[in-house]
Amino acid sequence: MSLLPELDEVKTIEKVKCFFEKEFPTLQNMAHTAFVDIKSPVISGMPVSHSTDNGAETKVTLHAYAKDILGKVIKACGGLDSKHRQILEMKYFKKLTWYEIGELTGYGRSRGSEILNEAFLQFAWAFADIDDFRVFKFGQRDDTRRTQARLY
Repeated sequence: MSLLPELDEVKTIEKVKCFFEKEFPTLQNMAHTAFVDIKSPVISGMPVSHSTDNGAETKVTLHAYAKDILGKVIKACGGLDSKHRQILEMKYFKKLTWYEIGELTGYGRSRGSEILNEAFLQFAWAFADIDDFRVFKFGQRDDTRRTQARLY
């Protein structure tokens, strides 16, 4: 009997990969929001109606949120061993192709993908306090124990 349920590695890898392919680029864009886009108020003698949404405040808030999450992603990546961190950084931070990664590391695409998948699993554990990408397998035995616990 294990203290932790078994990790579903395939589903966990899928969730982390989705984060790095979809959400991570969006966070990067949000963190680099140009503050030039924040417009100053227009002063005139004419009455104007203002929406209740403060666009400038929203932009600043989203920018700060994105920078905070990216900082936490970088900190979590710092917990990966160097080989796995290197592949993850090359693929998603530097946006290198598999050909370029192979030239720099000597790994073929299939070995590079294996290392990247291992990096995704390490990242899932390191980032669990921020956003939990881990997916656990619950066998029938675990379900029985949970049901019994609810009964008492």
